[in-house]
Amino acid sequence: MTDRQRHYLDSGVFSGFLNGEAEPENFHECENVIRAAEQKLILAFTSAFTMAEVVYIKPRPGTESLPINVQEEIISDLLNSTWLERVAFEPDMAEINRYLIRQYGEGKKGLKPYDSLHLATAIRMQVDYFNTLDDALIRLLPSSVSYPPRYPKPVIIQRPFVDNFQMGLPSL
Repeated sequence: MTDRQRHYLDSGVFSGFLNGEAEPENFHECENVIRAAEQKLILAFTSAFTMAEVVYIKPRPGTESLPINVQEEIISDLLNSTWLERVAFEPDMAEINRYLIRQYGEGKKGLKPYDSLHLATAIRMQVDYFNTLDDALIRLLPSSVSYPPRYPKPVIIQRPFVDNFQMGLPSL
């Protein structure tokens, strides 16, 4: 058993990392959690659904888009990294998903099914942290969620962050 923190990376974390030149406001948070996973300081998980949601890399303003085949190679390399555990959907997650939507999905501003699928995966994998860039989702949910009694471990909802990790400054 490892004592490394377990982090779920929502699809937005990968998009925020890949789109750093076009949307730099989220890049550093996303880069930190991805680099911590690459360095094996944390265990990183994501749903197989992430592989369907991360589709394009946005170009820096004033530049042309990368060719689709190049975008596909970059996205595939990232999402197939050895440091990332891709989790397939299973029946337990469907049950957790229904519970979450019933708890937090009332009305137009409630929990959306695709967000719930990611959260259900995080609960099922018993991670410590659910990393997302979705501030509306963070405001909607309590600070942690679980699915008692089978998965009572609280999953903390947060923007991408790894405790006690900060990348070093680049060498000059």
